[in-house]
Amino acid sequence: MAAYSRLVADVWADPAKEQALDRDPRGFLAGYGLHLPEEVQVRVVRDVADADPDLEVQVKSWELAESSGAFVLFVPSLLPVAEAELAEDELDSVVAGLDSSCACCCPCCCT
Repeated sequence: MAAYSRLVADVWADPAKEQALDRDPRGFLAGYGLHLPEEVQVRVVRDVADADPDLEVQVKSWELAESSGAFVLFVPSLLPVAEAELAEDELDSVVAGLDSSCACCCPCCCT
């Protein structure tokens, strides 16, 4: 489902598109060629307790939308790197993006 992948990438990359999705999920889907009948309710789900939605689950939801009357659009959150927390041992191993065993010299001599 290439349209779904493009949609998620665009929402991650552009806050204006994220707002457009929130305002009008059905219209937003249509902009990616994903058209649903008016009687199908569209619900957007994000931040699902660290559970990445399975693409097969998303496709199945799309296929059953007309008969079930509902479509759930999973848009996983994108945790910004600046907000990610590292454990103490992870911090110890990070030195300017290099292995700490190589921190004794400048990066130019390690390449």
